[in-house]
Amino acid sequence: MRGLTGVLLGCLLMSASPFMVAEDTSEPMVSTIIISTGLEGGGYWDAGNRLQAVADEVGLDIATQTSTGSLSNLRDLMQVDSAVALAFTQADALHDYLNSKPDAAKSIDILESIGEECVFVISGRKSGIKNDKDMQQAERLQLGIKSPNSGIRVTFDHMASLVPELQSTTVHYGDTVELINELVHPRSNISKAVMVVQKPGAHSPEIDMVVSNPDKYRFVNIEDERLVRAGPGGDPAYHKARVRPSAVPGAGNVATICIKGLLVANSSKLSEQQRSQISTVMSDYWPQVRALDN
Repeated sequence: MRGLTGVLLGCLLMSASPFMVAEDTSEPMVSTIIISTGLEGGGYWDAGNRLQAVADEVGLDIATQTSTGSLSNLRDLMQVDSAVALAFTQADALHDYLNSKPDAAKSIDILESIGEECVFVISGRKSGIKNDKDMQQAERLQLGIKSPNSGIRVTFDHMASLVPELQSTTVHYGDTVELINELVHPRSNISKAVMVVQKPGAHSPEIDMVVSNPDKYRFVNIEDERLVRAGPGGDPAYHKARVRPSAVPGAGNVATICIKGLLVANSSKLSEQQRSQISTVMSDYWPQVRALDN
């Protein structure tokens, strides 16, 4: 697979043997395979632990490593002095990473989809932000995101590249639970919202807060057609969906956009035996790793 088009095509054509490229073998092989997951307690972290457990069945030594998200995962994956050989990432984060570092496509292999993640933008019930058009037209909009290094920031940047009206948004970083609490105290001329990206059926403090307090918070509907335009590779990064956030009873459907989460490998850090063992995990145990709840 060469270049961005080939990588994106590989996302759609999952072959029986996921390692399609093994061109650069200059990097050291690792005995214990480190998988960079995400924040402790998150969906990728859970999946990494499940992958570690099933790897024992084929004699594969895997250890997990927490991270701040997709961007740090990809950076560690490609650093020569890093033991990270597997990583989880959002598809749009990988798309942007390969746009900036096209040579990395020679070593990065897409192994499997870990399921879909969806964008949830949260606003105060008394605010004027009910949909993405309101976000675009807001005189001053402050959007809360957990970390500048997270895939959430990558997703927002990618959204803003497709919908230029979002580029005037001021991004504020911090504890998103605390930022949601601040939504009930709006300032006079500043509109506020908080953005998270996760599996729609997964529990999280942020999503559960909104579902449990409909008198205080709302989910912002995201419906702009520009967000699902085809990209240079021929396929859009996102697709529209109406999803039911969280497993809390009473949650209604929300119009939003969703994206694939991916497991990727740096093939040049893996031995032939490790590649064979990982292929066995993909073919025989992947449903246990994926464990979809949406």
